[in-house]
Amino acid sequence: MTEPGAMTGGGSQFPETQDAEPSAAVATLPRNQGQQVDPRIPVILVVDADPQSGEATAAALRRRFAPDYRVLTAGSAEAALANLERLASAGDEVALVAADLRLPDGEGVRFLERAAGLHSDIARVLLFEMDQYHTRIPFTELQALQRATALGQIDFWMVKGWVNPEEWLYPQVQEALSAWSRRHRPSHVVYRIIGDEWDPRCHDLRDGLTVNGVPFVFHPRDSDRGKQLILEHRVDASRLPAAIRHDGRVLQDPSMVEIAVSHGIRIRPSLSDYDLVVLGAGPAGLAAGVYGASEGLGTLLLEARAIGGQAGTSSMIRNYLAFPRGISGGELAHRAWEQATLLGAEFVFTHQVTALTTAGGGHALVLTDGSQVRTRAVILATGVTYRHLGIPDLDRLVGAGVFYGAAGVAASAMARKHVYVVGGANSAGQAALHLAKYAARVTVLVRGNSLTAGMSDYLVRQIEATPNIAVRLRTQVIGGRGGARLEGLTLWDRYEQRQEDVPAAAVFVLIGAEPCTDWLRPVLSLDEHGFVLTGRDVPQTDWPLDREPHPFETSRPGVFAAGDVRYGSVKRVAGAVGEGSVAVGSVHRYLAELAAAAGQPSEKAVKQATPL
Repeated sequence: MTEPGAMTGGGSQFPETQDAEPSAAVATLPRNQGQQVDPRIPVILVVDADPQSGEATAAALRRRFAPDYRVLTAGSAEAALANLERLASAGDEVALVAADLRLPDGEGVRFLERAAGLHSDIARVLLFEMDQYHTRIPFTELQALQRATALGQIDFWMVKGWVNPEEWLYPQVQEALSAWSRRHRPSHVVYRIIGDEWDPRCHDLRDGLTVNGVPFVFHPRDSDRGKQLILEHRVDASRLPAAIRHDGRVLQDPSMVEIAVSHGIRIRPSLSDYDLVVLGAGPAGLAAGVYGASEGLGTLLLEARAIGGQAGTSSMIRNYLAFPRGISGGELAHRAWEQATLLGAEFVFTHQVTALTTAGGGHALVLTDGSQVRTRAVILATGVTYRHLGIPDLDRLVGAGVFYGAAGVAASAMARKHVYVVGGANSAGQAALHLAKYAARVTVLVRGNSLTAGMSDYLVRQIEATPNIAVRLRTQVIGGRGGARLEGLTLWDRYEQRQEDVPAAAVFVLIGAEPCTDWLRPVLSLDEHGFVLTGRDVPQTDWPLDREPHPFETSRPGVFAAGDVRYGSVKRVAGAVGEGSVAVGSVHRYLAELAAAAGQPSEKAVKQATPL
């Protein structure tokens, strides 16, 4: 068994020459008939009752994506399902299925659902006739499109009748195939991890690599490949997990600091002084990094573990502005990290900040190794962590069937198992939908009386439409059992006032949110739960200046807070991004005040006076 890392590359490794039109070398299905295909090449299937339209789409796809993919066609749902069954029986892979909304023997959406049951993880594409308005969204079929999108029955759609496939067809298909290839065609691997699948240390290592987008594969120590690698690289089997680098170097039971150094990641600031230091590289911190660096501030981001924070572990975010087909939290976070890096922001990983002090009229941040970094302004964007259940029998099984946060690296190990998700907010809904692609059954446990109270409507509708997801309201976990790994849970049904023991392969807990801000209590105003007070919420008795606090400014001038750690934040990705961006504007106002107090021109005035 191998487990690919989150950001592995793709593409077929079996090139061959293929013409644009069907030939003997091209495995194209005649209408309603099956034909043997080369099992090494993943398949793209186009299902359209109109022979001319279907072949036009298929020919365009062959011109662009052969020989890495075989493009097949079928004229009906029945014929396409028959051939998908043959491909599944033969072990052939299908990457993408595109079906017309109006098939002669059924609806295209229903066919795509059945196709996904035969070949999991395929890209599902709904095809529409171009209507009289000639727009990208077919308004005459808008109701069907909205329903399929809201229920998560399709991944994206395409309008037929395009003039230029470079504009209307290829970009969407390429994006879908790239995502499929990253999951199924790993070609660039930085680390090979050897260990025990249910060992908490091994899980923590793999999870750390996954959330940071480092390509790796996992081999259990008792697998044939695992045993072979242990012998070939002289791995000390008593000190697992082990990470074998691409160059053959072995890291025995490595910490994330060792992995970061091995991977060339910066773990110490390059300077001692900065204009702006941002704590946390979640959505708020990344936005602050982008805007701080792009506006000329010497910007440093300090992150203890992973790019993207909790949002980075979301399998799919469908309500983020300008991504109509959705985007994974990891992809969104890594795009933002790349953007901030190219604009000049500096990232330092694996360090936590333990204290905030005053230094020379500015601020000093003390890191876990005792070193300090000075800055004129600080933005706290440390986010929150999921609240633990506080059940001793489950606490000892964290990483061995008990997981706090999204499914992440553990999802693929849930095949044919019954798993539980605890929580009623968006993160729990996204985790349940992601797990449902692998597990035989997913049960969502919600303490409240309704799933709609804390979850977005689009997620509720998708969960209700997913057959292997069940929701139990007014139910909570009160205990658990297991030896080396989780075996079962004890539930309390508040409605029926009864206790129940259920078998469980895993439980994913996404309840509540707790800020890790105890270290800030001596220097900042916090609410009773530890969230940072900012702006008008700062008590007047705690504010030292005559002016009012700037937006997002804390009780300490020059220190700002944005995102989930801030009292009153909306706990949404878009909200965190907006707060991180706007907070940089307040930083500029604060720095301008410092410059004015020192009799110096503001940064903005200096920039305007400097010739380009």
